[in-house]
Amino acid sequence: MLLRNNLKSWRHKMEMNQKEFAAFLEIDGKLYNRWERQKSQPSLQMALKISIKLRCTVNDLFEIIE
Repeated sequence: MLLRNNLKSWRHKMEMNQKEFAAFLEIDGKLYNRWERQKSQPSLQMALKISIKLRCTVNDLFEIIE
């Protein structure tokens, strides 16, 4: 089972580029880029912080790939 984040979709909904979205999330742009390319995933703590900023659930940020 794999976990994939939907951050790119959220970024597009907000009409931001990666640099702007990373700043909005208050994280390093390189770290955000790794998340968007699915090279790594946000920790649970960070996922909670992101969900608060985006006013969504953590489940809205991820999808399970089988």
